[in-house]
Amino acid sequence: MSDGTAQPVTDAPTPAVRRRRRNPEQTRRVIIDALLAAIKDGKFLPTAKDIAERAGVSERSIFVHFPGRDDLRIAAVEAQSEYVETLIAAPDPQLPLDARIDAVIAQSEAIFAAQRNPRLLGLLESQSIPVLDERMRTTDGRTRDGLARTFATELNRDGDTDTELLDLIEATAGWAYRHQLVDRRGLTQQAASHAIARALRVLLAGKDSGDS
Repeated sequence: MSDGTAQPVTDAPTPAVRRRRRNPEQTRRVIIDALLAAIKDGKFLPTAKDIAERAGVSERSIFVHFPGRDDLRIAAVEAQSEYVETLIAAPDPQLPLDARIDAVIAQSEAIFAAQRNPRLLGLLESQSIPVLDERMRTTDGRTRDGLARTFATELNRDGDTDTELLDLIEATAGWAYRHQLVDRRGLTQQAASHAIARALRVLLAGKDSGDS
């Protein structure tokens, strides 16, 4: 029974900090996200320890969920590709040309932000991992199909699709051209977007001497 005087406070034992329990799919996802985050930060060859620390999992968990040598890379490319495909613009083909070009420029900016470093590594690894090459080509094809729909009026002036013009549009609006302008030439994103929009307007303004 207390006599009214202050009693000494004793520290209760602190339980060990436990990692938050996740279901297997959540664990797979955080590991994939950790790998992509490392690559986006410029760490192109992160170790299992790097990935585990970012994901808040044990190194063992990585090998449990991705036992094969390339399993994690393949899963990361699949996740990245699915995300990029959500960024493909779908403006009304009946909108004025400038409005459609603006939509494609916004798409170019968003896709480059997502792919800036992962695309570099993906292109390299796709040379030795065929399934990566196939998945990346699928996303590239869907992006090209979106451009074909967006600029259908300009591409079909003579009744047949001008595939050479579509090739030029795809190259101009794609990751590689923006990579050249931003990462090789040192332009800002805004300056790169201005240059890409200018090039698209030249390409889409009308027929050129290449038709003769």
